Amino acid sequence: MSSKTNRRNVDISRRLIDWILGLPRILRIVIAAGFALCVTLALSPLVDFVYVAYFLNPQTVIVPSLVSAAFGLGMYVLGWRFLIGTVGEKPESRLFVLWYITLGLMAIVVVAILIVRGVTLLNFVAS
Repeated sequence: MSSKTNRRNVDISRRLIDWILGLPRILRIVIAAGFALCVTLALSPLVDFVYVAYFLNPQTVIVPSLVSAAFGLGMYVLGWRFLIGTVGEKPESRLFVLWYITLGLMAIVVVAILIVRGVTLLNFVAS
């Protein structure tokens, strides 16, 4: 019975991956860009907190922004590689696409929570 359930889950995952990869290219680009932005925004307060707590130096105040942006750029590059592909290429149907979408959706949830709570760098400095 469990192999039948497992096979059904694999089929659902495969159909979801194929549906995502079947979206228009411009929509997949927007999804990758949105996920990259959300990863950057989600990690920014954490990186700022660690920087202020352990590495604060007046000469390196740009470093937290660069670290957060590097994670966002990494997310965008992964999206371009596995979700978008080059012009005329249909990306391979891989399980990583599902992991990428899950990570991106989690980043959206974290950003929404941060917005609702009103977390900014000012909150870390004041506390």
